[in-house]
Amino acid sequence: MGLEEYKQFRQSKIQLSTRLKLTNIFSGEWESIYKGEGIEFADIQPYEPGDDLRDLDLITLIESGEEQVILRSVGRQMKMYALVDMSGSMRRFKHMFFSSKPDIRDVAIGLIGFSACNVYSPIGLCAFDNDIRCFLPAKFGEDSCIKIIENVLDEDYKGSPTEADIPKVFSYILEKANKQNMIFFISDFKDPVFEGDFSDLLRPIAKKFDFIPIVVRDPIEKDVVLKGSVNITVSDSEGQKSTEIYLTPDRLKEMQKASARHLEHLDWHFKEVGIEHIVLDSPSIDDCYRVLSSFFEGRKRIRV
Repeated sequence: MGLEEYKQFRQSKIQLSTRLKLTNIFSGEWESIYKGEGIEFADIQPYEPGDDLRDLDLITLIESGEEQVILRSVGRQMKMYALVDMSGSMRRFKHMFFSSKPDIRDVAIGLIGFSACNVYSPIGLCAFDNDIRCFLPAKFGEDSCIKIIENVLDEDYKGSPTEADIPKVFSYILEKANKQNMIFFISDFKDPVFEGDFSDLLRPIAKKFDFIPIVVRDPIEKDVVLKGSVNITVSDSEGQKSTEIYLTPDRLKEMQKASARHLEHLDWHFKEVGIEHIVLDSPSIDDCYRVLSSFFEGRKRIRV
C-alpha cells in the first residue's frame, strides 16, 4: 500500500469513523490513572461572549453547529508517543511472507493518533530500527497525526531494512519523554532480545511511563488453514535475498505453534513487570478498533 492510497484510506475510514467512536476510549481513563495530571479536559459548556475562542470545541461546531467551550482542569498534560518498530520484519518489501504486519502497524497508528486528536492530547512519534529513524515531538492536532502517519509510510522506502536496537530506543525515549506519558510500543517483538528474559530491560520504562506494548501478528501466525502444499517465493527479513519455500500444512501448523509459544513467553514477561499488553492480528480497522476499545474499557473497570 503506497502513501497516496493510504491517505485516501485513512480519510475515509480512520479519520471519519474514529472522531466519534474513539473519544470515549481515552477520555476519563487518563484522569482515573493520573489524578490532576491528565489531559486537562474537564467539561463542555455553551459559549458565552467573552470566552476564549481558542477553547471552542471545533469538532462539535463542525458536526452540529453548536458553539461550545471546553473547560480544562489544572495540571500537566499527558503526552502520547507511538514508538514504532521499523526493523526488517515490520517493513514493506517485495515477497514479504508476513505481509499484513505493516498494514496492522499503520491501522494501529491511525487509530491511536486520531484518538489523541479527539481528546485534545499531543501525540508524537519515535520510529526506529538499529537507530532512531525519525523523532517527532508530541504536538496537538490533526496535522500532527497526519505527519506521523506520513513519516511512518515514508520510512518504509528509505534505506535497507535491518535489525532493531531495542536497548538504544528505550534509552532514547527515557531521555526524551516526560514521566507518566503514555507510550505505545508497536512491534512484532521478533527481535532476539525478546527471546530470553527481557524483564530487566522493561522495568525502567514501565516505571516511568504508562507503557503499552502492542504485539503485531500476521493472521498467518494465528489461524490460517492450508489445505494443500504450495511453493512460495519469499524474501529474507531485510528484503534483499529471495528464495522459494515449499510450505506444507504441517509446516504451517508448526510455525503457528512457535508463534503461540512466543506470545506466551511475551505475556509471562509482561506480567512479571506489571505491564498490560495488546495483541493485534488482523489488518481490519473494525477488528483493531474492537481490540483497542476492549483493552481500555477493561482498564476502566479495573480502576473504578
